[in-house]
Amino acid sequence: MPNSIVPANAEGMPKFDRAAIMRTAWEIARKRFPNMKTAADRRFALSLALKSAWMTAKYEAQQAAKTVHQRAAARVEEMKLELMRLDATPFKIRLDGDKRAALASRIDAMTKELAAIPA
Repeated sequence: MPNSIVPANAEGMPKFDRAAIMRTAWEIARKRFPNMKTAADRRFALSLALKSAWMTAKYEAQQAAKTVHQRAAARVEEMKLELMRLDATPFKIRLDGDKRAALASRIDAMTKELAAIPA
């Protein structure tokens, strides 16, 4: 993390609902660590839960900021990986029937749609 100067009014900084993050952290702490007896254990549990809640909030913000084009491109990549997994079966065993052909045609269709969408 770079050492950058943050202005007092924090303009340009991403906005997060800190109250919701704290609620989520408490929920995580209560679910994952129900038997914490000492204060040190509770602090440790809440620390881990806060880290998890912040990572989740940042990931969700990142996913929400993606454009339609980026989401579609990511979906095409996922389908290509699934196609590669199907092709990697030993001795070319086909357990999924027509799944490979349907997946390949869907990848082609989505690739054509992506080409039509302005980036």
